[in-house]
Amino acid sequence: MELDQEPLVRVADLWSRAPFVNPYLDPKNPADWPDPWHLILDLKLDDLAICLGMLYTLKLTQRFMDTKCEIHMSMLPEKHNKRFFLVVDHNHVLNLTPRSVDDRKSFDQIRTDKIWAGHELP
Repeated sequence: MELDQEPLVRVADLWSRAPFVNPYLDPKNPADWPDPWHLILDLKLDDLAICLGMLYTLKLTQRFMDTKCEIHMSMLPEKHNKRFFLVVDHNHVLNLTPRSVDDRKSFDQIRTDKIWAGHELP
């Protein structure tokens, strides 16, 4: 079944407008990542926190609660900081291009490390 991209585009657009801070979350320690409520309350939104916000926004809905999601990390050649991407249902990538949903094929050319995967929230 093909996943409708409209809700994903809306989530990508919403979180692309979030206030951004310097990196502070440790990608190697998901146990220390904020839950959805503290993420919003603290408003310390680095690139990883924005991916978490996208993940939480989707997973806290009936429609996406059982959807497989992954968070990937990469050092893109033109960037100086680590970048984080949300892969939804093995086919769609959020946070690769601001305000849009990219196809997994465009993402496959980037070397990444999967730092979280699952159906349940971290």
